[in-house]
Amino acid sequence: MRLVTNNELSNFKVLPFDLYTENNSKILEAGEVLSPSKLIMLKNYEKVYTEDFREKKVSNITHVSKEENSAPPSILNFSYENIEPDEFDTVINRDACLKRDVQIRIKYFYKKILDLFLEKYYLDGIAKLQTLVNILKNEVYKEIHKSNKGSRIRFMGEYELCHPLNVAVVAGLIARKLEYSPRNVDELLFAALLHDIGKLEIQIPGESTLLTLNEDEIREHTIIGYKMIRNEFGMSEEIAKVALEHHENNDGSGYPQGLSNDFISEYSQIINVANYYDNLACNRTHILVTNNKEALRAMLEAGTKRFSAKMLYTFIHMFNYDDLKEFNDMVI
Repeated sequence: MRLVTNNELSNFKVLPFDLYTENNSKILEAGEVLSPSKLIMLKNYEKVYTEDFREKKVSNITHVSKEENSAPPSILNFSYENIEPDEFDTVINRDACLKRDVQIRIKYFYKKILDLFLEKYYLDGIAKLQTLVNILKNEVYKEIHKSNKGSRIRFMGEYELCHPLNVAVVAGLIARKLEYSPRNVDELLFAALLHDIGKLEIQIPGESTLLTLNEDEIREHTIIGYKMIRNEFGMSEEIAKVALEHHENNDGSGYPQGLSNDFISEYSQIINVANYYDNLACNRTHILVTNNKEALRAMLEAGTKRFSAKMLYTFIHMFNYDDLKEFNDMVI
């Protein structure tokens, strides 16, 4: 057991571990939102403890290391350069700034990373994700910055692959426009690629193209993702909070905590914009759009009730408002 201080607890939005008294009686469970009232309640205890999740992490690392030699080579032994585009049958964006082979390689490199996470090879997955972040920074942005058309920067096809990639591309463009430091850009790209990671633990019906935002099970992906990133992946609170907060709205109408304005982290404010934009373009909302101009108009209509004004208008000003190319016409 490890002693937990009030200062440490104040850093968390959602409790990533169980809390116990000195007598080993459970006070709160992992996954509970740490509201101000709960923090005040915890101050009534002279000491609170947790099972040391850092020791668990070391245990997980040992497990992964032991299992590497017995894992199927297809799970662990892959690289971006060795992916053969012709081996994959997938949709591409024929009008994209990125060449066909690059689109396919990036999509299936990301797919293999998700497979690592599904098989609980977390450290290997994070190492490969760093490679993908570097590819986005050093390869992708060289091409997409040449276009001011949102339609030309999009990956198309399988939603579970293309959506996080599109969110990462848009979020990175916003960060560069805001002159973020290289370290902050890295963190934001990690956060974007992992913002929906909690959905790996949830069975989502494949028949509907709409995000069923009112279903408690779907909403739970924010908390599940936060705990995965914080506990299993061992990543920073700043990155984990994006998984938790990317459905929070500027007016407090979002979930899971109903945060508003500056109570939402800046990274989460950016991902909220990028996430909603791509969901519009992927026809995953209740608002039908057919091209980039209609998507931008829908974003402006949602306005500052939903989005941070700074992030919304930074995003809007990056793109040509007369981009009328229909998304369906770009797919091959």
